[in-house]
Amino acid sequence: MVAFRRARGLVAGDDYLAWLSERSLSPADVEAHLARAALREPLGGGLETHHPDPERITLAIRAEAILGGNLRGWAERLARCAAAARGLAAGNGEPPSPVAAPNAALIDAAARRPSSGLTEAGARDRATTVTALLEAERVFSDRVVTDERIERCLASHGLDWQRFVWEEVAFASEGAAREATLWVREDGMELGEVAGLARTAVEIREAYATDVPELSGLLAATAPGELVGPLTGDRGWRLLRMRERMPPAVADRVLLERARGEIVEDALERHLAGRVKRHDEL
Repeated sequence: MVAFRRARGLVAGDDYLAWLSERSLSPADVEAHLARAALREPLGGGLETHHPDPERITLAIRAEAILGGNLRGWAERLARCAAAARGLAAGNGEPPSPVAAPNAALIDAAARRPSSGLTEAGARDRATTVTALLEAERVFSDRVVTDERIERCLASHGLDWQRFVWEEVAFASEGAAREATLWVREDGMELGEVAGLARTAVEIREAYATDVPELSGLLAATAPGELVGPLTGDRGWRLLRMRERMPPAVADRVLLERARGEIVEDALERHLAGRVKRHDEL
């Protein structure tokens, strides 16, 4: 409960109760949400085997959508799609028509639920609009991501998107780590030999600079073959030997997707600015 409130900046009890009241929720709804979340963790789903009252299911789904952050996520996705549609209209005429028809089963289900407030025609109109917006997002992304922009994006992240590969050995004490450092640097022993004498193992690790902020500065300044350490931390005293340091490249599929995502986000931002107002209720 404390973590739930802190995550939303609801330090004072009155603020917490007001936040719930604005969303037509109660403390009991939050307790039920946290209980369901706890059940899902170990059981991988926490689904009930009986058939509870449909009205209770509807209320639970509404509470989960708000308290679990899904409603906010859906709203942000829809805002992105609308920005993409505006971007297409501004630069290349009207957005394209959807390539897929709205899901008929979902339209029927929404129309049959009084809580949705939609008739079949209304549900179909909404579904058609959402399908068109999703297609606009796809087409917009395809159009703004060019080879030139990808190359430029990768070049701008020459430092923070480097990929490092290194050997790492953890020692139980500072003394053992410093002795091992001397064996490697002064006696020319391999890190694997030292690990064997210390009855520990060499771990081969690799990561991008952004994924290891605590090490990125040291690794970026280390040439392949050089030793780093001893370093202290939760894993004891560590020695690292750099194997490879690779700059961002198009051939790296992970970084290629990162670049695509950043290019699309930058292109969408100009069409989101001044048009999207964020509300805490989502």
